[in-house]
Amino acid sequence: MKNNKILSTPAFFSLRIAFFLSMLLSCGLIASAQAPTPDSPQIEAKAHALLAKLTLKQKIELLGGVDSMFTQAVPAIDLPRFKMSDGPEGVRTWGPTTAYAGGAALAASWDPALALKMGESMGRDARARGVHILLGPGVNIARSPLAGRNFEYFSEDPFLNSALVVPYIEGV
Repeated sequence: MKNNKILSTPAFFSLRIAFFLSMLLSCGLIASAQAPTPDSPQIEAKAHALLAKLTLKQKIELLGGVDSMFTQAVPAIDLPRFKMSDGPEGVRTWGPTTAYAGGAALAASWDPALALKMGESMGRDARARGVHILLGPGVNIARSPLAGRNFEYFSEDPFLNSALVVPYIEGV
């Protein structure tokens, strides 16, 4: 019960917003790069400085999407909107797309190298289609067979999930 109180504190909320904002800024800064860049203290400092300029209402608006899967732009701090895609099984945006194996199928392979290759392919596909943020992979642990998105989740085994999700995300 104590943990629930921590998760609902304003400090934890601000930390989540800072993380989300830093992810948005990172996406915009590396979108034109050919390879991932290492973590940058400058990006983190810029994200925190921008976060400090936002009102609570603006912070909350960043958590949702607008106009068919875009983030909310914040012109007051020169933050553009970013294109999102439902991404657990392919970059879903306008026009035809490539369908990738679902998380459960990938987990059945027990192959981190395959997860890395799949992540790289999805990352290239997203970049080619103007998508900045993939809303995936799904890493929940399937607890009920009635959950409608279980096919997206990798496995019920936390060890297997981590063994495949890490290279998948690094690939993207």
